[in-house]
Amino acid sequence: MTRMWGDLCELWLEHPVSRTTHRDVVRRTVLASVLSLCLLPSDEGLAQQPGSNAGSAADQIANFFSQVGDQIYEDCIFELSDEQVEVQYALIEAYVRQGASSSVARRLAVAQIHPPELSQECKQMQSLPKAPAPTVAAIPPVVKKPTKTAAPKPPPKAIEPAILLKDKKTLPQWDCAPNVDYVTIKRKGFERKLTGGEICKPFEDVVAEVPDNLRSFRLGYTIRTGRLFVVSDDPKVSGKTISWAISGREVCRNNPDPDCLAARSVGPLPPGEYSFAGDDRRITWGPKTKRHVAAIYLRKLWNRDQFSPAQTAAILARGNIAIHMRLKGEMSEACLGLEPKGWAYVASLIKEARATGVNVYIDEPYPQIAEAPPVVMASSFSLTSLFK
Repeated sequence: MTRMWGDLCELWLEHPVSRTTHRDVVRRTVLASVLSLCLLPSDEGLAQQPGSNAGSAADQIANFFSQVGDQIYEDCIFELSDEQVEVQYALIEAYVRQGASSSVARRLAVAQIHPPELSQECKQMQSLPKAPAPTVAAIPPVVKKPTKTAAPKPPPKAIEPAILLKDKKTLPQWDCAPNVDYVTIKRKGFERKLTGGEICKPFEDVVAEVPDNLRSFRLGYTIRTGRLFVVSDDPKVSGKTISWAISGREVCRNNPDPDCLAARSVGPLPPGEYSFAGDDRRITWGPKTKRHVAAIYLRKLWNRDQFSPAQTAAILARGNIAIHMRLKGEMSEACLGLEPKGWAYVASLIKEARATGVNVYIDEPYPQIAEAPPVVMASSFSLTSLFK
């Protein structure tokens, strides 16, 4: 089974790879693939005449990379995220508990949890042939005297969070609608309802573009509603909605309860002023999440009067936070999880340095113009599908 990584959102920035570094890695990988053909032993090299499969593979790879250039891997997500893998396994177990056969449960889970649709460039990359690796003579193993191995130590006991959330309930506005079928999985100690592999009431993937003549502004985000909007000195555009994003997971999804805000890897991002990284690292590749993210850093915590000293200390110790794309079945561990179109547009605003930072509010600062959250209420999933 795939190794499950720890706190998804708050770990994925521990070793971020900048766009420049990531491109260099890709280039080195391709170069290594091509050089592998040159490093084959001489007898094999003579056997690989022009027009052979190996030469053809190298030509196709080189030609493709010369066409796409720096856009390589920019938006390609070929694999499930670690969270999606966990959700997929948990779905299988949940479907079996509901009475489905193991084969039906696996088929449904695989069909429901999958990577996002690939662009044509990503599909072209995926279909490229693989260049053969160089042949290396086998090295005889070193024979060592048998040694007594100590018995494996038992895994450390899970540390209970300082702030208990066991009595918290999912806010009604984010819970499944009464007429929706769902199953319940458990992930990292919390229950999550899924309908057809998706969370209840995800946001619709809507985007409203910022006027082109507004070249510099801050992003605003309301924890309670998930609204992402413009913060500007221009009253004509300040407060205008850009998109919608989830923050927090399970009982703490978009829940500004102080206990949630202080809960690492569970609660939404805290209120306050955030900045982006330097210009060359605004959008970075998260190798553990297999997608791009925009790191943001808390510079000033707001609403301190609403938190106890212990809660304030826990909030300030929460660590890395980012803006990223949310994949099906996922929630968000402290970050802002946008739907695909919303992420693509917001990422462009960040890359172009039009968006200069983020202001996070507990309650809506522009109630007179803020829309109601556009959530997906319905679901085509039916529990009867478990027995077909």
